[in-house]
Amino acid sequence: MKKISLLALTICLIFTACNADENIIVKNNKVENDLVTKNEDSKNLEKLYNEIIELSMSNTECTGEWEFVAIGSKPCGGPEKYIPYSLKINLTNFLAKVNTYNLQQKDFNEKWNITSTCVVTPKPISVNCMNGKPTLLYESDKFEEEQNLKKMYNEIITLSKNSDSCTGNWHFTAIGSKPCGGPEGYIPYSLQINTNDFLAKVNIYNSTKMAFNDKWKITSSCEIAPKPESAKCINGKATLLYESDRDTEKQNLQKMYDEIIALSSSSTSCDGDWNFTAIGSKPCGGPEKYIPYSLQINTVEFLNKVNFYNIAEMEFNEKWNIFSNCDFVTKPKSVVCVNGKATLVYN
Repeated sequence: MKKISLLALTICLIFTACNADENIIVKNNKVENDLVTKNEDSKNLEKLYNEIIELSMSNTECTGEWEFVAIGSKPCGGPEKYIPYSLKINLTNFLAKVNTYNLQQKDFNEKWNITSTCVVTPKPISVNCMNGKPTLLYESDKFEEEQNLKKMYNEIITLSKNSDSCTGNWHFTAIGSKPCGGPEGYIPYSLQINTNDFLAKVNIYNSTKMAFNDKWKITSSCEIAPKPESAKCINGKATLLYESDRDTEKQNLQKMYDEIIALSSSSTSCDGDWNFTAIGSKPCGGPEKYIPYSLQINTVEFLNKVNFYNIAEMEFNEKWNIFSNCDFVTKPKSVVCVNGKATLVYN
């Protein structure tokens, strides 16, 4: 009886072992088959991707307009990357293939339990041809280049001054590059600095700014930046002087002069006593002329206005480098009324 039981146990163990071996073989075969299938799926995806990349180019040259599209599907969501494509290609066919690829990769990830990082893929802002190759441009790159331009500009402004004080002679130069052409503006610089080094840096900045505008497709108004006439120290600060400012100041001087002439007489008649005063300031010294004024007016107020006008014209001449003849203006001896009009007498 014991022999029969032992034999039965032995047969059972052998049968169980055989079944286990068969299960292992089946399982191994399934793993191998799955691996083959996974590799085939992966190769099909790779083949489709390569077709898409080949389609994205219109030719070997980087010409014409370009756009970009998201491609691929990350396991935790979002695209794997972005790729540029030419607008000269068959867009319907191209974008359909991209969509097919994205769906197939999503299915692939789910089918094979693919995992990856969940870092969000940065989205480009444009595509540009650089060194003959379509290149994706990102906001972070743009920001970095903007900071570099700002740093260059600040260095130029620092270089433009000889010291903290505004002394010596100054000139001006165009700086920056507007997208539609011409400089962004003008800046003053001291002639006491190393002007060759300074202007070389300005030139590099201008070229860099132009390249930045082209690369990032920057737009702006096309208003022409007004060119200054000169640069001068005013109130301790290097200041650009413009023709429009000069015209405004000249008009203000004329208005002051007209007010003085109107104040010079108490009425339209030539009555009472009169005197005369020098008015204006010639660039090379001395008054521009003499004018009569009635002693019946408020002479203190009148002469204060004349003095203020004379100082204002002197400053105007110095500021705008005004030139004139240096003929001496003869001083009158008296004022008389001639035909009802106050007239200066020189004899």
